[in-house]
Amino acid sequence: MRDIVLKGDGFTVSRVVVGPLDNNVYLIEDTESGDALLIDAADDPEAIMRFVGDTNVVGVFTTHGHSDHHEAVPEVPQALDAPFILHPLDATIAGKPIDAAITTGPLPIGDTVATVAHTPGHTPGSVCLSLPGVVFTGDTLFPGGPGATRFGHSSFTTIIESLETELFSLPDETIVFPGHGASTTIGTERPQLTSWIERGW
Repeated sequence: MRDIVLKGDGFTVSRVVVGPLDNNVYLIEDTESGDALLIDAADDPEAIMRFVGDTNVVGVFTTHGHSDHHEAVPEVPQALDAPFILHPLDATIAGKPIDAAITTGPLPIGDTVATVAHTPGHTPGSVCLSLPGVVFTGDTLFPGGPGATRFGHSSFTTIIESLETELFSLPDETIVFPGHGASTTIGTERPQLTSWIERGW
């Protein structure tokens, strides 16, 4: 039985943790149609397939191109007969063929409609996915700060801009489900922005 971490209006969110970096893998399931979206096939294909079970997964949505977020590709997309979806700006970083390119705006999951925001900084093609009351941030936002920007393709200034323009415009009560670790809320993290800018990471 899956660990349901959120029951939304017409959808549920489940989570499993896999791999040596404790990556969060999420499943958004539309309760009316049964269609689902898998977020970050991070590692351990067998564990992910047990987690998914017989759910009708319509896509493997990937928050960014770092390898720890798609180690189970292509095994999982092939087993599910679902496309590996990634922003094209991260194609080179990922080093794997993309089946479908992520674009910003609405993303239907059955009768549920999520919203994709381009949130560069951690990587050029980092994206976040939001539904009413929840946002999946990959490695863009964690409890206590933004994702790492020590890589050659990263930018601290850019990730701060992404937080300001895309994530911190969400309501305070919005639950943040990051790519690793515990959840938080927008209202908990937004007041810390100035201190993050001052410390520079």
